[in-house]
Amino acid sequence: MNPLDTKSRVAPKKILLATDFSPASVAALPYALTIARHYGSVLFVANVVSPELPDLRPPESTAKILQGAKQSAEQNMERLLSAERQSGVSCQPLIGEGEIREVLLEMISQNGIDLIVLGTHGRGGLRRLLLGSVAEEVFRKAPCPVLTVGPKTSETRTMDVHLEHILYPLEFVPDTSDAAAYAVSLAEQYHAKLTFMKVFEETDPSSDVEAVVREPARHWIDDHIPTESDLRERVSFKPGFGPAAEAICKFADNRGVDLIVMGARRLDPVMAAHLPKPDTAYEVVRTAPCPVLTIY
Repeated sequence: MNPLDTKSRVAPKKILLATDFSPASVAALPYALTIARHYGSVLFVANVVSPELPDLRPPESTAKILQGAKQSAEQNMERLLSAERQSGVSCQPLIGEGEIREVLLEMISQNGIDLIVLGTHGRGGLRRLLLGSVAEEVFRKAPCPVLTVGPKTSETRTMDVHLEHILYPLEFVPDTSDAAAYAVSLAEQYHAKLTFMKVFEETDPSSDVEAVVREPARHWIDDHIPTESDLRERVSFKPGFGPAAEAICKFADNRGVDLIVMGARRLDPVMAAHLPKPDTAYEVVRTAPCPVLTIY
């Protein structure tokens, strides 16, 4: 492949931020805005009105409550976007009504969304995403990459987020994951340092792993980073040891990583709930000290 194709192939033009106007979802807004600004994207900000109503409530009362909830959502949306519209990013509100999972997935499909941004509360793992238990299904079923901003992400008080260090865990060469293209594109857009990592769960950390993988690492760089790109001066390989999610998050915490980009296996939400242990992507999203961009 021509490495020049990598950057041109990854350019999210339509980003959707799902919000319930809670502090967790507001914390995700700066990340949605900065990516939209760097790529010239349209930012859709979506809220779904879905109050829990008793079955015996009269239809006219239900309609009145829903109307009130929708008006409140519109007011919250206007407050949320009033300042951001001055930032040079095209922001479009989307307010839906109904079952959250179905409405969100419909919004994503109808608007041709390229990237979804979610904030998390972190209570009870990913199943406590800002939108409730259905958000894990959106996370797993979304037809596009998902950027998750977790509760351990350092609070930012500015709408202009700087990504200076990006971490990309990989299975290793040959690397055919679409996640590599996102990691490289973002590192180029932000002029960030890019670290790619291979985790060895069974390898003795005292062994000379770097010597073993030196050649595959060089091939990864040749396969994914254009020869003339100055990113080659900012890219490095680091091995990790132990359980994958733990090694990834430990490195991110110790080295001041601003964003983790990783490929993930697409699992059915019902099957995933019965796995003996969480899959790596799920665990990284739950415990990472920074936002995580997952690409299926």
